[in-house]
Amino acid sequence: QQQQPPVTVPEAAEAAGAPSTVRVTAATAERILAREAAQAQALADSVATTLPTHALGARCEVAPGGRRGTVRFVGHPGGVPRPLVAVELDEPLGADIQNDGKWIDGLEYFQPSTPGVAVVWKAPHDVVCGDFPPLDPFAGLDSDDDAAAEPATAGP
Repeated sequence: QQQQPPVTVPEAAEAAGAPSTVRVTAATAERILAREAAQAQALADSVATTLPTHALGARCEVAPGGRRGTVRFVGHPGGVPRPLVAVELDEPLGADIQNDGKWIDGLEYFQPSTPGVAVVWKAPHDVVCGDFPPLDPFAGLDSDDDAAAEPATAGP
């Protein structure tokens, strides 16, 4: 079996995450990409888990403060021994929020629905899933309140 001589293939080097000045063969670049894809999948498989009470996409309420949102990740980020639930909040409330789907280890564990959205990582007992629609800040106000606020005009 004859080995391929190393050639400068800028596209292959860049695709493999190497600078274009690195000399690699197309086959080597493919092996590098395959290895990295396998590692990424192994990481995802090892950290993600399921909890029957916390389904992905479920609406929920988060303690403290009754904050509402949607479950986006359930698993063991960073190898923590107990599962955590990542909740994408409807409103960025609380001192414990982070942005995006990254945990404190800097790895992204899920794609948020909107870039920069507020996320909290909580123990399952702090997250209650159920019928928790987004809160309406104008709930309880009716159109009669608007009419009462207008000044009355004197008749002729």
